[in-house]
Amino acid sequence: MAVWEVRAVVSYGDRSWENVWHVDIGINTDVPPDLILAFETFHLDTLLDLFTLQRIVRRPFPSTDEFIEVLVGTVGANAVGAAHVLPLWNTVRMLLQGGSGRPGVKFIRGFLTDAMLSDEANHITPAILTALEGHLNDLLNAGTAAGCTFVFGADDRPVASGITQSAIQMRQQHRKRRRSV
Repeated sequence: MAVWEVRAVVSYGDRSWENVWHVDIGINTDVPPDLILAFETFHLDTLLDLFTLQRIVRRPFPSTDEFIEVLVGTVGANAVGAAHVLPLWNTVRMLLQGGSGRPGVKFIRGFLTDAMLSDEANHITPAILTALEGHLNDLLNAGTAAGCTFVFGADDRPVASGITQSAIQMRQQHRKRRRSV
């Protein structure tokens, strides 16, 4: 078993962020090109056209080796149109389900507009949630087709499926803050 860390690097102007995935590549010696293409497709399909998928990088996990880069430099596939883009801290929370234990969590940022909301309580419309789950299932299926398994980081539990939560998550409120005494 060889677990690799795969990161999609997205940018907007001088700001950038990463989404980190862990993949057990099985008998392969590197992450297969078909799976790299599936990562590219997933991240472009979950980005607005204001944001750019700069590159996809990978390396064995845990490691301090240099990343192997695949340059992409393509803008997201979703047109903003007349909608207003929500701030980047407003994210879609995806729960990655395994056989047991707590689910893994991925936060998808750079996707939401006000037109994707179904109510004033900041819930995402069911059609958008279904589309996002479809993109996630396509990514997980591409991993299976390439002989790879998505895992939960250090504990190597396989990811069986994923679901999206309907409420918008405010990513900055999930971090611990220091209190001054």
